[in-house]
Amino acid sequence: MPPGPLRGRSEPMARAQSVLRAARRHGCGGVLLVSGPAGIGKTALLTEICRQAAAQQLRVAAGKCDPIEQVWPGAPILALLRDGRNPLAGAEDYAECTRAVGEPLLLADRVAAILEAAAPVLLAVDDVHWADRTSRFLVRTLMSRLIGLPVVWVLAARADFGAELARHDLVTVEHLRLGPLTGADLVQLATDRLGHAPDERTRRYLDAVGGNPFLATQFLAAPDSMPAGFTAAIAQQLAELPETARDLVALVAVAGRPLPMGDVVALAGDKLERAMADATESRLIVATGQTLACRHDLVREAVYAALGADVRALHRKFAAHYLTVAGDPLIAASHARLAARSGDLDSARILISAAERLTDVTAGELASLAFRTVRPAQPEWPALSRRCLAVLSRTQRSAEALSVADLLLAHADADLVDEIETEVARALWSAGRLRELITRTERALHHTSNPAVAARLRAARALAGARLEPSDVASTMAAAAVDEARATGDREALTLALHAAGWAAKNEARHETALRHFRELRSLTGASCLADEITELQFLDRYEHAHTLLEQARSQSSTLAPALHGAQLWQHLNLGRLDDADAGARAHDELARELGNSMDILAAAIMRVSVALIRGETETAAAFLCHVEDLPDADDEIRLPGLAVMRGWLAASRGDLPAAVETLAPILAGATRSCGYGPLWPCWMGLFFDVGSLAGDEDFVQQTVDVAELIADRNPGNTAFEGLALNLRGRSKNDFGLVERSAELLSLSPRPLLRGLGADTYGRSLLAAGRRAEGLAQLDRAWDEYHRADARPYRAAVQRLLREAGIRRACWSAATPKPATGPASLTQAEHRVATLIAAGHTNKSAATELDVSVNTVATHLRAAFTKLGVRSRVQLANALRPT
Repeated sequence: MPPGPLRGRSEPMARAQSVLRAARRHGCGGVLLVSGPAGIGKTALLTEICRQAAAQQLRVAAGKCDPIEQVWPGAPILALLRDGRNPLAGAEDYAECTRAVGEPLLLADRVAAILEAAAPVLLAVDDVHWADRTSRFLVRTLMSRLIGLPVVWVLAARADFGAELARHDLVTVEHLRLGPLTGADLVQLATDRLGHAPDERTRRYLDAVGGNPFLATQFLAAPDSMPAGFTAAIAQQLAELPETARDLVALVAVAGRPLPMGDVVALAGDKLERAMADATESRLIVATGQTLACRHDLVREAVYAALGADVRALHRKFAAHYLTVAGDPLIAASHARLAARSGDLDSARILISAAERLTDVTAGELASLAFRTVRPAQPEWPALSRRCLAVLSRTQRSAEALSVADLLLAHADADLVDEIETEVARALWSAGRLRELITRTERALHHTSNPAVAARLRAARALAGARLEPSDVASTMAAAAVDEARATGDREALTLALHAAGWAAKNEARHETALRHFRELRSLTGASCLADEITELQFLDRYEHAHTLLEQARSQSSTLAPALHGAQLWQHLNLGRLDDADAGARAHDELARELGNSMDILAAAIMRVSVALIRGETETAAAFLCHVEDLPDADDEIRLPGLAVMRGWLAASRGDLPAAVETLAPILAGATRSCGYGPLWPCWMGLFFDVGSLAGDEDFVQQTVDVAELIADRNPGNTAFEGLALNLRGRSKNDFGLVERSAELLSLSPRPLLRGLGADTYGRSLLAAGRRAEGLAQLDRAWDEYHRADARPYRAAVQRLLREAGIRRACWSAATPKPATGPASLTQAEHRVATLIAAGHTNKSAATELDVSVNTVATHLRAAFTKLGVRSRVQLANALRPT
């Protein structure tokens, strides 16, 4: 029977058509969110939207989520790439995406590149309420990444589940909430299906379905046998089937997804002809191509409910099949998760096997469930729990890892205790819980007799000490750990020890030594500690070499890992590229919040506060700080120093110098004792000196000078460290010669703020010495450097000084505040990105052209769209066209 026209949905279809026309005619993106209860017609509307989109020459890819696919990260979105006769992605591109399912950031980049090339395109995803975490992340990220492109999303979900996914300021969102059909609509639907107007009995049944079109069509398909209670009717139909057909329907319902015939044969046997005929004749299941599926989710749910306790046995049967026969532990785990009950060893084994194959957050969830499923009284509990601990540590689920470890330790033999504690040490380091790491490793060391394990534990203890102990103690411990690891020949111990030695040297400001340790560490581990090596190059002003390593990392993966992305942000900030630093930090924050990483959220906030304060945007900086004051997880010694520097800087920017000194004094005192706080970048030492000088705190000023000179002594030949130490000593002693020499050295730095500081202080000294022309020339240079770095308060201070000297410069007009909207409101970075995109570049090619990340391009582009008031790349090109 043909379905006939779509009845009762003219208003939502008209709104959908408006979005489709905007995509086709104006290049605008959009989101159509279709919501309503089960059976209300969401799928029918989605199908009609897809048909209309295809008629308007949009490429269409459709898919759906289901409860079983939840365990496969991103499966519903990946399926879109290969949908239809003309798939959006070729086999090679699709294979690359599937290999990246454990790395959501990389996966988003690869899918975005495919969709960017495919536009104009409509992407339809049904049953979004069953979407897995990675799929939800991909939808949100791709909407932002594809801003301004004719990409239309159609998301169908029960209730308003998809509203959070579809929230976007720069994309038109039409929320199509479907309600019950009216009586007149149902009569029209019945007329379409029956070929004539319904009789009185049929009208009574139609009134009873409550406007639900699916129940209405089910009744119209079998008017003589459909009772009023749908769930009871399904149960009755199921009970009346022959046993083999009933078992087949149950199998399809429990599968939770279209079931390939190969799996049907493997699970139900090959004598299926009669069973399939009876089952399909009942219209409870349908055969589509080479798969069997329930006619509708409501049918599947009704059958599932009718099976009662039998569903667990079927889920266990599916789990065993997919693990041992089909070789797909991910789907096996989804069934094992539904089957698992306390003491179910088979389900626990399947869950942990799948977890060991995964690299994203799902792995930790499965490992946690596997551990809760098996009981300590079972002989297999120790070995299986040990596997769970390894996965929980790897996925940074520290609290659960510790809980599992403590239970294991209570039952474990002595030879397993050391291995368990080594695993725990990794989890604690990743979480920043170093006090606890020290306590546990010291306790474990008292009981171990295994030289290799002892070397690992001492290396882990040294790694924690590198961030907590005084520098001389930390260095001694790290050196001893390296020697012991080399002597035992244990690679894992050496990896931990070199990491500890690198951090200990870094916190002593011995940056060449730290660089050497991190380079050896990279030779052992690959790129896992590359960010530490890049940071040391930045400390040493070797920004070209840092850039080379960042480019190498980017060439191997279009998305930088979070630690490397953080190093890229410091590269931007220190080289005066504040727009790129801020855009990158915004992207970093979005991704960190999406993935739930509080330490990355903190790092992004520190970057955004730094950018805001350099620009003089005091209250903006204060707002960023408020959002991260109470982030949990890490020890205060790890979390608070960075926040303290930001709070002190903020207080100074507000003119509250006593509060600034009080806040910064503990950080400075710690640095004086041991240079124990790595983020005391050279540019910030000038800030500390200015705070102490303006506050009239001579002790604070002297401590700052002492730290600067200590760092210079430990990095001989480094012009930035030497120049800054001379600058601060010269200013504290009012020594013109030292200030002059410092300006010469700082002029060689690649950091515009340091070059500006040297010229600024030298210019002031020249004016004080009566050498007006030379002093004004230096102040002009300082103004240029501050302007290049968008350091507005410092630029304004130099400008005031020049005005007081009776000087006016034409270039000062370039420093006037930008308007809030229009082309003139764009920053240089935003204008560069917008110009390239308007000229036809993709996000990826623009990122390559500008030497920034794709995330940064997307962030700049969103800002440009907002300021220009446009919603498509066609409109962007028109807005940038000269008038």
